[in-house]
Amino acid sequence: MIERVAKEIGLDSILVVAKYKSPHETAELVHALQPVCPVILFSGRLPYRLAVSVGFATDNLDYIPHEGTDLFRALALVALGKGYTGQFPKFSFDCMTEHDVSEAYEELRLSDDYHVIPLEIDSDPSEINLDRIISTHRSLLEQGKIEHCFTCIRSVFETLSASRLPVIRINHSRISVRQALLRAQLRHELVHVEASQVAICVLSQHSDSNTRKKHSTRGLSKAARLCSDLLGGRIVKIDLNEALWITTRGAIDRHLNALPLSSVSMPEPAFILGIGIGPNADQAEAFARQAQQRTSSSATRYFQIEQTAFIVEKVDPKEAREERQSDLETARNLQVSPAVIRRLGVVFQELDPNGFTSAELAKSYSIQPRSARRLLTLLKDRGFVEECGLGARHRAGRPELIYRIFLDRMLFPIR
Repeated sequence: MIERVAKEIGLDSILVVAKYKSPHETAELVHALQPVCPVILFSGRLPYRLAVSVGFATDNLDYIPHEGTDLFRALALVALGKGYTGQFPKFSFDCMTEHDVSEAYEELRLSDDYHVIPLEIDSDPSEINLDRIISTHRSLLEQGKIEHCFTCIRSVFETLSASRLPVIRINHSRISVRQALLRAQLRHELVHVEASQVAICVLSQHSDSNTRKKHSTRGLSKAARLCSDLLGGRIVKIDLNEALWITTRGAIDRHLNALPLSSVSMPEPAFILGIGIGPNADQAEAFARQAQQRTSSSATRYFQIEQTAFIVEKVDPKEAREERQSDLETARNLQVSPAVIRRLGVVFQELDPNGFTSAELAKSYSIQPRSARRLLTLLKDRGFVEECGLGARHRAGRPELIYRIFLDRMLFPIR
């Protein structure tokens, strides 16, 4: 049916058909198809939910739903059959939502004498159990609560049929298949458009002073070449402080997803890799630097190449919009401009956020000491900064206060 409808609407040339014997083969099938298929369309809700249950992202997954048209078709076939002339039997349904069944019965003016067997327990895909669904159909028949079973699942249909129990399989109508294929085609085109977006990678040495001593400029150059070879792209800049290369979103997603990324902190990560995706190179570079700032307060992912550990973070336009909104809210609370918030993120890539003086902040921020003290007072009143001790006295006068800033609260309060 799916192949026939795809041919009718001219999509057969981009359709790759993969069949499985059991729904539980889903994970292996998706793993094999993902590298070559930007969109995977399942023939039903069951294999889709099984794929989600084992951790596959839903970004490129979809399924052909059993909609009201499919149920109307199945009920019409029963009504036109010879077995139930003059009466309408009691049914059990699986893979259909309570809402869809109720709506169909209401429109046909039928009494709501039916039973819906949920595919999952409490919407948890890990709780999908075909034996439970089969035994529930059997039990309802044995208790006389139903006279016929409706199922959307082939293995359930085959098991009940083999036991000579009254069962009908709900198949997709042509319109349901057509709509799902057209929806998948649109997603396929969007994936290709997104994959061609510009991606900029900015690599710099980690701000930890001990790490910096171990890794020279030559080390930065080598690390940049390792990363660009791994993630794809062309290096356009390497200097004393950073390396920058350009690639595409498609290349980044393809290669980064294949890396064994870890959320567990690695000892002494040597480099920070910020990845930005945008409509042009300038915007993508801005997002890459924003991604680097994010790691100063919430480094979440690490990877390793040839015994060298990297912190990696990525920002795309959607995430950037969310963070700009967050910056605006924080700026309103602090009564400063959003530029100040972003600038602080850059400053504390070099300055230790867990121990600094107002003079050090003034120097790094390129402002007068009086302005730095005023800013620290404002941040302290809002709960973003606290005093944590006194510094050593280097000359006559009182020792300087040591401050700690909570970047996670200030820069990324929604995370």
